[in-house]
Amino acid sequence: MFVMPIRSRLHFLPPFAYFVLTAAMAMLPGFTQPALADETDCLQAEAALQYWRPIRENPASTDMPKNELAIELLSCLGSPDPELRDRIGYELFTTWLRGEALTDDTRRTLLTELSGMMSKPPGATPDNSSFARSFSALVLSEVMRSDSVQPFMSVSERQALLQRTIESIARENDYRGLDRELGWVHPVAHMSDLLWRFALHPETSVAQATSILGAIRSKVAPTTSFYSFNESDRLARVVTTLIQRNLVGPDAVAAWLESFETPSSMDKWSDAFASPEGMAELHNTKLFLRALSDQVEGARIDPLIAVPLSELVQGFTQLI
Repeated sequence: MFVMPIRSRLHFLPPFAYFVLTAAMAMLPGFTQPALADETDCLQAEAALQYWRPIRENPASTDMPKNELAIELLSCLGSPDPELRDRIGYELFTTWLRGEALTDDTRRTLLTELSGMMSKPPGATPDNSSFARSFSALVLSEVMRSDSVQPFMSVSERQALLQRTIESIARENDYRGLDRELGWVHPVAHMSDLLWRFALHPETSVAQATSILGAIRSKVAPTTSFYSFNESDRLARVVTTLIQRNLVGPDAVAAWLESFETPSSMDKWSDAFASPEGMAELHNTKLFLRALSDQVEGARIDPLIAVPLSELVQGFTQLI
């Protein structure tokens, strides 16, 4: 079932590094000898779990070769096993990046590899290839956060990543959230999180902010799925941040809000009740506008934004 991410094996630890790691961890209470390095491919779930679980239990160990492990861990983001992908993969990357444990060279390697994984076009129907796209975007959001704290990207690198993110979220066709067996899939939310980090980044320009606004609009109201896993809140958070930071002017935001007055899949909003596609667009649009309104409530935003947003929410509330 699983479609292999960019590479099946990613820079496994050299023998010496593996020896140093296992020797250091052998002194930990409850330590279990992990699998050999050439058996830690995250497509082999059981062996990989035995290898990575002890590492996750003590991620801040000073004896651990974190930079080498970070590159090796990349393949776990495409695993169909939710523990490898989320609890181990994402959490370890977050711990190391927020703890400033990775070098600039490692962060740049992560940027290159993760960008490629996220940019891989989705298939005709959602399948397990979505994991690599989704969780690479989620980890990239942490890479962007680390760049805002300790910059390592050039202006052109940030722009290239933003463009890839915009293209990836626009063509994403997997709207799954939490699956009982597979765990979180959630590509729309995770790509939204990456755009949110751009909205927060001190070097994001007005032109980039405007392109982010357009990217969010492309995913507010799909007609083939009903958002039910907080996707609308994550999408709205990006816009809220752009507004609060004044990265997009009130006139531009007001013009953007006007786009919600007309649906994309029918002539007028009252036609929504005639088809499942119309109801999906109506449902998703309502959720988004209400989330945006709730998030900016109490904030001192320009009336050019506040008034049309309030009118939109009131108008959609009447469509019941």
